[in-house]
Amino acid sequence: MEQRTVVRCAEGHLFSTGTLPLQSLGAGRLGPGRLIRCPKCGRLRSSVPADVSALSAPELARALRLDAERLLA
Repeated sequence: MEQRTVVRCAEGHLFSTGTLPLQSLGAGRLGPGRLIRCPKCGRLRSSVPADVSALSAPELARALRLDAERLLA
């Protein structure tokens, strides 16, 4: 099964993605965020991995059901 990463876009929407583009380049080189098309608002937004320990069980379940459609680095 594919590992999912829960991310939060700049607008605060939570969703999941299979990978973060250019993740191997590291935060020091490009900064912590990546441009990902948010499935909630449909716009390219800077998104960062969410702190899943701070999310409630319903928030986490909703985020895992909402997948990013197209990823751009």
